[in-house]
Amino acid sequence: MNKVEAKNGGVPFKRNEYRGTGAISAPSSATSGEIFPDGNMIELIGGDPNGNPRLLLWDGTSETAGPVVEHSGVQYEAAQLPGSVLRELILPLRSDPHGTTRELLTDICKLVEDFVGLPRKRASLVGRFVLCSWVVEAVLVAPLLVLFGPDIARANRLVELLRRLCRHALLLTAVTPAGISSLASEARYTYIISQSSHSDKMRRLLDDASSRDRKIPFRGRLLDLFGLQVIHTDSALGGEPWPSRSIQISMVPTGQKLPPMDTELLDQITNEFQAKLLGFRRANLGAARRLQFDASKFTFALRDLACSMAAATPDDPELQAEVFELLQEQDAELRSEKWIDPNVVAVEAVLVAYFESPGGIAYVSDLAEIAQEISRRRGEEITIDPGVFGKYLKDLGFTTKRDAKGKKLHLTEAVRDRAEQLARDFGGPETDDNPLADGRAGRMETGPAGEVCT
Repeated sequence: MNKVEAKNGGVPFKRNEYRGTGAISAPSSATSGEIFPDGNMIELIGGDPNGNPRLLLWDGTSETAGPVVEHSGVQYEAAQLPGSVLRELILPLRSDPHGTTRELLTDICKLVEDFVGLPRKRASLVGRFVLCSWVVEAVLVAPLLVLFGPDIARANRLVELLRRLCRHALLLTAVTPAGISSLASEARYTYIISQSSHSDKMRRLLDDASSRDRKIPFRGRLLDLFGLQVIHTDSALGGEPWPSRSIQISMVPTGQKLPPMDTELLDQITNEFQAKLLGFRRANLGAARRLQFDASKFTFALRDLACSMAAATPDDPELQAEVFELLQEQDAELRSEKWIDPNVVAVEAVLVAYFESPGGIAYVSDLAEIAQEISRRRGEEITIDPGVFGKYLKDLGFTTKRDAKGKKLHLTEAVRDRAEQLARDFGGPETDDNPLADGRAGRMETGPAGEVCT
């Protein structure tokens, strides 16, 4: 017998072949979970008397649990995770019926509201975050939940609930890029990181690990660290440059008296909800992977987060529709920030010129003046060089031509359509048939704080 040892993302597994007799044994592979094309799946569960993880195979009609399970001629064994990781990793002991997705989400939200004191909308986002961790393979970009603010006690309560509810949750601190990279690949952890500061390098790594199917090179290997992330910081400021995939929750003192949350109660919550959440994963992962959610109403930067939140409730269109309300405030904030974005201002300048002279021409120097006036009315005292502005137009897909007076843009309907689509994609101000008063920037009306009215 020749033993061939391979590497599965840093976790060793074995393939055994018998040669010379004509008999070949079933290959053996270590895994922390598998999803097969036929919809069958293998999940890592607990319950072994020695504390070792087991595998639960679901073939669509029945379950098989044990240290080794077989599917399509391949024997799978539980991944050999380090003992220190296993002691921290909470695994379901079984799979239980979860009721409807709405009922399960309601129960999770009630836990968050009762034991943490979060308002309904924030609790609803946290509940969807939990469900998303159980169908993480269905999202392209993993959400980030950021907890900040001075009420550390309430934040710690939420962290503990998330540890008990999220799939493959690991509570970490003093995290470095090297430390994260040392964890098992393809484990689909929910990383719960509690520390006061994060280096730029650490932020970049977490952002890289949020993209599905993208591998990170590390010491000659390719790591798959994809998974949801929670960051708890005691910073009192919410202005940190967190990515648009983040849900930010301010933990400020409320004076609300919260019920006790002892270890016995937490264990009851863990046993009940981990089993139900595994049942939810088994019933809904396929639907979540097939879901087509139209997030075009959101600003471009927020669409990945919106799709991820919708994937958390793949069998309930009404719950998916609620995502628009839940992220409305965040969408509005992103749009307001975009009002002074050079790309947005350039697009608006093109629209101003078009609505003044449909089918006519506009020279780049004139468009630069319009853009400069738009910026001034929005509080940005800047000078826009026509040459630089012309490069913006080119990068945005507008074609200019030169004549004796300079570079010019033909204001066709196609140009207008292109500008309106870019305005929507960039999340700029909404437009209509006459978006900026009577057209010329010098005569545009302004709203509060110098904003141009649309």
